Amino acid sequence: MITQFLTVGQQVFILFSIILVGVILGKTHLMNEHVSMGLSNLMIYVVSPCALVVAFQRPLEESTFFSFCMALLASTLIQIAFILVTRLLLRDRDPQRQRILQFGTVFSNSGYMGYPLQVALLGTIGMFYGSAFVIPFTVLTWTYGIYLITGDRSKLSFKKLLLNPGMISVFIAMALYLLRISLPPLLLSPVNYIAQLNTSVPMLIIGYQLSQADVRKVLKCRTAWFSALLRLLILPTLALLICLAMHIDGTVLIALTIAASAPPAAILVMFSEKFGQDARFSSSLVSIQTVFSILTMPVIVGIAQYLA
Repeated sequence: MITQFLTVGQQVFILFSIILVGVILGKTHLMNEHVSMGLSNLMIYVVSPCALVVAFQRPLEESTFFSFCMALLASTLIQIAFILVTRLLLRDRDPQRQRILQFGTVFSNSGYMGYPLQVALLGTIGMFYGSAFVIPFTVLTWTYGIYLITGDRSKLSFKKLLLNPGMISVFIAMALYLLRISLPPLLLSPVNYIAQLNTSVPMLIIGYQLSQADVRKVLKCRTAWFSALLRLLILPTLALLICLAMHIDGTVLIALTIAASAPPAAILVMFSEKFGQDARFSSSLVSIQTVFSILTMPVIVGIAQYLA
């Protein structure tokens, strides 16, 4: 058990070392909001799609495909459970703050934080199974998530659901996988080089956000503390129990636990800015819980590794 904890802890520490670089860049003004936004767009539109394509460039084997389908089913059930538990337990006197806290509690940073750790611990197969978590995450963030942030059903758009970068990259990667299309080395090599940015760039973005965070505003909010308890400990444990109840083990169990135990999704900040919510509070919430996750993720993922 201690070995598993130390292994995960080492990988999390490496990621946080890169986050620290982002903090320093932000504090020294070598990185600003425009650079951060540019890197975010690079991640959304280029790096993450390339990383998914690389993860899905593997033989279509019956056992692996069945495991992926089980991971997809479990991920959907997990995120529905997250929504129900959060709606039941998390309340705040400020309606706007409650919307932000509920979004941050339900949706984990399964892409930015999940993918790098999955690859570090499990290789590209970890990201392959981790993408099963991102599919319902993407569907729910662009439907329930937008409704949660705005409280306005008119903001929902079927076009945005289908044509957002996350869904498009999933469709392309899965199409190549299911049709057994292997990219030629001349094309796959540059895609792979770009995909390797999937570890460093998100951590630098998170580090910059942390450098700009208003820590005191979040730490003074009691509901934010309860949100952290739910997001970082209670809900990941619930996800682990759901997987075990479905007899999911091995690599799939670890990959899904990593995704479920990550801190709040970075897209919370983007949605808050887009829909006129308190983006500074959102950024601070994501940043502070990301720091806390350096202690919680090794414990939760270490338990998953022990049980796998």
